Order: sequence, then C-alpha cells, then structure tokens
Amino acid sequence: MGTLPPSEEMNEQYKIDDIRQLENSLSKNPKDTDLMNKLAIGYLSCREADSYNKVDVLFKKAFEIKPSIKTSNNYAYQIITDWDDYEKGIEILKPFVDKEPNSFMPYNLLGYAYLMKENYETAKLYFEKAMTLSKVEMVEIIHNLAVCENHLDNPKKALTLYEKSIAIMDNDNESKFNKALCQIELGQEFEINSIIEEVKLSEAYKDPSAWVSCCDLSQLCYLKKDMSQAYELLMESPFSIDLLSYPEFCYLLLKYNDSKFNELAKEQIQGKESWMSDLRNPEDEDYEDYTEEERVVEIKELNNEIESIKALRQKLVNPPELKLSELYKTISCGCMFYDCKLHETQFDD
Repeated sequence: MGTLPPSEEMNEQYKIDDIRQLENSLSKNPKDTDLMNKLAIGYLSCREADSYNKVDVLFKKAFEIKPSIKTSNNYAYQIITDWDDYEKGIEILKPFVDKEPNSFMPYNLLGYAYLMKENYETAKLYFEKAMTLSKVEMVEIIHNLAVCENHLDNPKKALTLYEKSIAIMDNDNESKFNKALCQIELGQEFEINSIIEEVKLSEAYKDPSAWVSCCDLSQLCYLKKDMSQAYELLMESPFSIDLLSYPEFCYLLLKYNDSKFNELAKEQIQGKESWMSDLRNPEDEDYEDYTEEERVVEIKELNNEIESIKALRQKLVNPPELKLSELYKTISCGCMFYDCKLHETQFDD
C-alpha cells in the first residue's frame, strides 16, 4: 500500500474528479509517464479514490517505460519511504544521480537512504551536494547532515548544524533534542535544562505521539546524571515501559519506585506466560499461524525473556550505560516527488 511518511502526509487537495480526469487521460495515452506520475501522487493524496495499491505499480511502470532522473527518483522515493527498502532504492536511483542532475532532490533522497543504512560518510557527501543545489535552506537536509556528523565523531560540527536547523524551524523538537545530546557529549550541560523546558512548553510536546516525548527528556537527564529529574519525567509517560528494552528506565524504577517496577514485571511476565499458553493450545485462533518449529522457537524466546525480567533486579545494581549514538533522531527527508503540486516540488530536472 502506498503512503507518504507520517511527517509528510498529504492533505487531500486532489479531489476524486481530478483523479478520474487523470485516469481518463492515461487510458487514452497509456505510455505517458508524466500522467502516470501525476496519477500515482494523486492516489496517495485522495483517500476517496481508494487506489493506494496502484501507486507502486504506476511508479514502476513509468520507470520501466522511460528510465530518467524523474522516474527513477519518484520510484525510488516510494521504495525508500514506503517500503524502507533502502538498498533497492539506491540501486534504482544512483545510476541517474551519477549523471549529476541539477535538482537537490535526488541527492537528498540518496543521502537519506544511505543514512538509514548507517553509511554516514556517503550520506554526508550527498547531503552536502543537496545543500549546494537547494534554493532554500531545508531543515530536513541540515538536520540529517548533522546526524551524519554525530556518527562520524564531529559533535562540534553537528551542534552548529542543529542550531541552524532550530533557527529555521524545529516544530517537532528533534533538532533541539539532538542539540542537547551534542552538548552532553561536549560537556556543555549548562543549557540542557532550558532546552528541556522549551520542549515541554511546545505544542508538539502535548501530542501523545510526540517525536520528542517525556521519555526522551528523561534520557537527557539520565545522561547528565540527574536521576531524580529523569525519574520525574519518566513518570509523566502515559505508556507502559518495556522493561527489557529500556534498562535505564528499569534502573530508575528500582531506585525510586520499587512497587511500580514489581507491578510492571509481574504484568509483563504474565503476558508472556499467556502468550506461551496460547502457542501450546491447538484451540487458540492463532495456533495455525505457526509451524511446530516456530512455536518451539517462540516459546524458548519467551522463556528467556521471562528469566531476563526476573534477573533485572540483580543486574541493575549500578546505572546501565546509555549510548549517545543510539539516541540521535533522524527526520523524514520530506516530499521528494518530482511534480508534486501539493508540496510545489520541481516538475522536472
């Protein structure tokens, strides 16, 4: 199913009449790749058309009929952002980017794909090229270039880029959060509390699905060894904590709220025991979804997880390490479709 990344979800500016007109035009001109491109983007925007499943087919067909910078970029964008298939997206797009297009969009898209593949050196090169070609300073490029600098052990360069990104627009607080991580890495912790307060006062922070949540802010406090504030922020979360995924949060609960830790541990162990019971029960509705071998493996993994939860109290006597490199947030590359009238992207290269 074709969809845009959540941060770039389109408003429904394409109406069903627009879609029907495009479909009619394409039926009369079945090899017109520009029409295929417009119709695919229209399907993504118009829920009433109920044709998301045709998006990939149209982009692929346009690319096969007329391989070009435009058709390869749009097909690769769909593969990269909708299917998270970065390798295939790179394979489709790179030969055309090697021809040195004039638009920043293919470079930004390749940079994003390489970033998600954790190939930071190559991603950096493409982001830098995209910056030189873009007519305006784009947060998506600047922020993700900064992430590359972080992973390449250049926190001072990254910090400068995050400050630039924040000055342009940081509606979702990711650049502020990453800036705070940089400052912790550089031993410049005097601004962290003011960044936390600024994030907490923002509109984005009030959203239950905020990109920077109270748990993220808790991690900032944990990194600067302010454990009591880290615990207070953690307790603002409306969600249950996965004990095995977040040892730093387990530590905080064990230190400040032992009964809450016991409650969560009991709840999560019972959940895993119930799951094992279902896997062993031929009458369960999901029983046939697993082969016997898969059931054995799953039950073994669940048993191991239960034992790991039981061992947490003994294991977390001292604060567990929290790695900065695992916390830096990337952001969506933005709408990189050629000929998207909603985002007013380029019509052609």
